[in-house]
Amino acid sequence: MTLETSRRHDAQYAREGGCNASLSTAMMDRRSMLSGMAGLAASVVPSRSADANRLIDRSRLIWLRNQAGEEFAGAFRGPEGVPAAEVMERLRHLFRDLRAEALGPLPVALVDVLSLIQAGWRHERPLLLHSGYRTRGTNALLEGAARASLHLEGQAADFGMRGISLPDLAEAASAFSRIFSFMGVGIYRNFVHVDVGPRRMWRGD
Repeated sequence: MTLETSRRHDAQYAREGGCNASLSTAMMDRRSMLSGMAGLAASVVPSRSADANRLIDRSRLIWLRNQAGEEFAGAFRGPEGVPAAEVMERLRHLFRDLRAEALGPLPVALVDVLSLIQAGWRHERPLLLHSGYRTRGTNALLEGAARASLHLEGQAADFGMRGISLPDLAEAASAFSRIFSFMGVGIYRNFVHVDVGPRRMWRGD
């Protein structure tokens, strides 16, 4: 699929409500770069397979479980790389603000990033989502949460993975941040934060 075709697909998805149009425009080139560079993942995360083609296929997969115990495991892009609207809607439900029971936006780029991180462990265990989208009310209740947190825009995820150390997850995320020249990565006591904003790294409490 050409870059132009990919852009048209993502723009169409944005118009259908999967994510807001302004965010989609900003993320199109990032999404294309993620897809085009997926084969580099084997050299920057501890993947057990050196087969780049298999890795590219796996970059379309996500296995995720939220704090309510709800989960999804499967492909979120079709054979041509087009986001599957029905699957993205299911994922948006998993990423909702559980405290407020409120749905928010979910950019495909965030799912792409999480999928590539998970590919380092061959998608053999779920990502445990601590926090995805947050309403302003929920964000205000969380000690230490930034007022302008990217969680408010649905552009961030706090997560862990059972049996994998947080430093290892953070290093995998940081490696992609260095390659792609975007992504915020923070490591906290109980989770790793990843967002699809500007490139930056930090350690929290």
